[in-house]
Amino acid sequence: MTFIASLLFAIALIASVAVIALTFSNAMPRIIEVIDMEFAPAVAVERRITFGEIRGRKPQPVAEVIVFPRKATAPSDFLLAA
Repeated sequence: MTFIASLLFAIALIASVAVIALTFSNAMPRIIEVIDMEFAPAVAVERRITFGEIRGRKPQPVAEVIVFPRKATAPSDFLLAA
């Protein structure tokens, strides 16, 4: 019984190490790209967006803040939190 438990533990340990290694190997191109962007001499003005096999560059959008008027409401009665 101990041999079977040890064998199952070893198989699970080897499988988890293999999955972690496969994940790192698949993520390595993106990790290298992020490191290159972080230590680049100049700040990049555009951002790379990756959609699977399609790769393209898109400039960062400038967002405009829209403020909606809101009527100020005063609480009608005083409530205590329980």
